[in-house]
Amino acid sequence: MDGPQSKQLYSWKEILPHMEEIRAEATNQFIAAWKSARSRHASDFMWHETMGYVIVKRDDAARRIVLSPRMPEILKEMGYAFDPGTFCSHPDIPDKQDSRSNSSGGTAMAPVDDAAKTCWRPAHARFALRCEPPYLRSFSLVRLTRELQPCLQARRSLLKSKLRPDEMLLSINQFPLLGAGTYIDGQNSPNGPLLGSQMLSDVCLNPIPSFTLEIDGINERRGAVPYTAVPVFRDTNTLWPFTDKHQSTDPFKGGVLVKCDSGSDRDSACSIDNQATTAAATSIAADIDASRLPWSAPYSESQPDMQMAPNLPRQPSDPPSNKNCLLLDSPLFGIGNGGVLRITLCAADLNEARLLHDQLAPISAIMAALTAATPIVKGYLVDRDCYWDVQCGTVDDRTLQERGIVPLTTAKGRLQKSRYGSIDMYLGPEDASMDLAFRSQYNDCTFTYDEESHQMMHNAVGIDERLSFHVSRLFVRDIHYAPERMLGNKGKGLSVRSDGQEHFKRFLGCSRQNVCLYPPNKNTGSGWEVAVMSLEVQLTDAENAAFITFIVLLSRVIISYRLNLYLPISLMDENMARAQKPNAVREQLFYFRRDLFGGRDGKSNGSGRISKRKNAASSWHTVHHAHASAGSERGVFGPRGKGLRENAEYVELTIDEIINGSTTYCVSGIMNIILNYLPSMRLEFEDEQVLRRQLLLVKRRASGKLCTLAAWMRNFVQNHPEYHHNSEVSQSINYDMLRTMNDIEEGKTAAPELLG
Repeated sequence: MDGPQSKQLYSWKEILPHMEEIRAEATNQFIAAWKSARSRHASDFMWHETMGYVIVKRDDAARRIVLSPRMPEILKEMGYAFDPGTFCSHPDIPDKQDSRSNSSGGTAMAPVDDAAKTCWRPAHARFALRCEPPYLRSFSLVRLTRELQPCLQARRSLLKSKLRPDEMLLSINQFPLLGAGTYIDGQNSPNGPLLGSQMLSDVCLNPIPSFTLEIDGINERRGAVPYTAVPVFRDTNTLWPFTDKHQSTDPFKGGVLVKCDSGSDRDSACSIDNQATTAAATSIAADIDASRLPWSAPYSESQPDMQMAPNLPRQPSDPPSNKNCLLLDSPLFGIGNGGVLRITLCAADLNEARLLHDQLAPISAIMAALTAATPIVKGYLVDRDCYWDVQCGTVDDRTLQERGIVPLTTAKGRLQKSRYGSIDMYLGPEDASMDLAFRSQYNDCTFTYDEESHQMMHNAVGIDERLSFHVSRLFVRDIHYAPERMLGNKGKGLSVRSDGQEHFKRFLGCSRQNVCLYPPNKNTGSGWEVAVMSLEVQLTDAENAAFITFIVLLSRVIISYRLNLYLPISLMDENMARAQKPNAVREQLFYFRRDLFGGRDGKSNGSGRISKRKNAASSWHTVHHAHASAGSERGVFGPRGKGLRENAEYVELTIDEIINGSTTYCVSGIMNIILNYLPSMRLEFEDEQVLRRQLLLVKRRASGKLCTLAAWMRNFVQNHPEYHHNSEVSQSINYDMLRTMNDIEEGKTAAPELLG
């Protein structure tokens, strides 16, 4: 590594001998945070959003749009300078001196001030950036209606003011042609020293040392390139079987991936010496079929001939099948994706955070389907509308032992999922009497945890068992790099800027789920936080504001009404797999609780049985129009409908029925519950009407009256005069599509099918 920062950061190989010490320190840091926050109770609910943008450059003469690697330059122009001590900083608690009062109490900032003081963050890719508000946002319905969208618009306007005349700013999840042909300005040859990718130029990577080391750490720890297979959408003229023309066959011999030379004689950094055994870790819960896990679902149908070790579940990338799939060969395809939309909720205390974590997890698949925005990967229409599985696969650093390919010898245990994925377990309440809706049977999937850290937290300190399990599962993973201050810490102390949680936060960053729990931040004084991670960023600020508002209001309804959204983890994983399929809002059924108010007295509101429906498409077209929409229009509130076929606790429902309600299946509808909650807030009539109009976008998206961005993009391509119905998205089609999307965002082109 070059540059002064390289001396302060150490690679995965270099920190390998210190990994257990780092784990022990991370465990101690979590224990300290848990102890310090036990008696803390925040009086005000706060939250903040994280959003991402992509910058592209257009060539009107050539009718071509490519990525622009100028984000570091733009960040510097806005005053951002990389500092390892502030790289993972956090929005501050609102300062009364820098804020103004609003009519609902609390504090707020003017939209222009909010944009000017935005916390800008570099992304792994040079064509993307992230941003957060300068302060945690105090909960106020007036702010949600009057100020959130203007703040997002002012922030976007500020970014646009830094662009050149031939550049555009888009809030999209992934650039459609990334990795195909010419896709970035200044593109050089692949197989560069930074990425080592056959598809991606090193120009794509933001040359910040920590980003480079993370990419290297994923590849080196795995011991092989983490190839990810994405099934191609089969159109009428698509060559079938399909072969990825952008992927060289050099890494494959007879369909088997050739192992890379990682330079390490260990299978896993989870073990420091060769005498370590699997006794250092423990797996709990029942064994399940790995094909039901969300990260493997996309590949199981397209890889029927995969050769695996006997009696072991299939794994999605050992070897990956290039039959009828696109292959991605770099972690940057995942952690370098452009747009993100993340909502972080600051709970009053740990008990409230656990409740939000558990109740928001089952809804994450529904939100993924509602915000689906990635139907094109590497220049092809794919048989997916969401990018969740792809992102999880590209950063999968599990070794052969951890994936169950070879017997366990040195690894801590077999890991069922990538380090990114859906949650492994519900937390439940610390005291069983605080939330009677939780049942241990919901945690019905296997996960592996670090026994030593679990014992330290549970037996030595007294942290309850489930929270100890939840945290200790983080420590079967490795961190991929570390600054000098994290190593040999005795006598040196942490950086002045550190909040005393850096070791633990490194492990958190290596294990992201659809819902994440974060400990209190000492620097800012914020409490326990829950982040909802499964949403895909939307094209317009109006859409993003609507979904942010929906999640924030849902969190308040969950707390106020103590909703019961619990599903077995296995059903939640199945929902995540279904949510990513094309047009999932209309064509998929999702497992959901029939009664969101039942079970709070400790008694099951059903038999535990699942009411299944045969055909998803016919369910939406017939049953949906016959009863669900009519029931939602009447504002169903509570399980008072007729027509339930059996006393089922879980029912397969359309997203319309889940969000807007169903009298036939006695489902209240989440939107109806939220709308019935609003009058209790005693809003001014005009403000309540504005808020209801904002939520109408989510309501109509769920009903199918408005399409997702993924459906809009797929329809645009398939109806383009230059499309040959062969699944391929050409440069000129991509040019027309992105220009139209930019015009829609700027209000120059109407899109009633998308925005109403």
